[in-house]
Amino acid sequence: MSIIKEYKPKALSNKKLTVECFNTASEVVEVAKTRKITNSSFNDMQRPGEVSEGWHSVKSYNEALHLMETGYQAAVDEMKAQIKANFAGQGKRISFKNDIVGYAPIVPLAIQGVPNSMQNSYMKPIKAKVIDVYYDMTAASSYKPKDFMKAGSEMLSAIIELEAQGYKFNLYAVQSYNDSRDADVLVVKVKSSNTPLDLKRISFPLTHPAFFRVIGFDWYSKMPKARYRSCYGHALGYDYDNEKLTNAFEEMFGKKCVFFAANKIIGKGKDYMKGVLTNGK
Repeated sequence: MSIIKEYKPKALSNKKLTVECFNTASEVVEVAKTRKITNSSFNDMQRPGEVSEGWHSVKSYNEALHLMETGYQAAVDEMKAQIKANFAGQGKRISFKNDIVGYAPIVPLAIQGVPNSMQNSYMKPIKAKVIDVYYDMTAASSYKPKDFMKAGSEMLSAIIELEAQGYKFNLYAVQSYNDSRDADVLVVKVKSSNTPLDLKRISFPLTHPAFFRVIGFDWYSKMPKARYRSCYGHALGYDYDNEKLTNAFEEMFGKKCVFFAANKIIGKGKDYMKGVLTNGK
């Protein structure tokens, strides 16, 4: 069940944001099935011929739904090529040394009566910080499909490597339909901090243009409180920097978070994002 609320965060000079939050990406689609388009100026994303492969990177609305269910394999392959950390998250955390207690005797030392005659294992302590990440993939029409993949893949690669070091993340996919007056915002939770990161499942809502240009446009056209704007891709990130947006989302959701806007992070690399994510956290 989604929740719609209106906010006026001070960090954005009290600009009104109408925000709808979902617990899963599939909920966005299910809710859209029950709604009607609110303004005739909106495009009907489910109409045959409305979706084009070159710009949406899918041939139809149904293909977008299929990718949402099965994952975006190209992005998965891209991220795996970037990531050097151990996916299991253990790395070289476990070490062994001689001790007076342990799980197995070192027979020659025990015979000699050496006190440290037991082999013991030690696990290197790691940070257990939980970070809430809000990633807005909204971008202008000039953004190419490969740009969405690059920005999203770098951000996800940074998160995966930090999880291998012990960090935990709640991850939210965001879209913002914005102008000088106000904004309508979609927030979808795609990962909880207490669950393993399913790379294939979250690849589509974070790296594929169709989640924005097909699923998102469909949501926007039917959200009851949304207002039609001619420029769908004018994100909050074009008007505010990531710091102000981070502060705004902390005001709205009452917890520490990090906000990334796709248009501001593309090409900066995962090391830049790792630095932002770990700074002061």
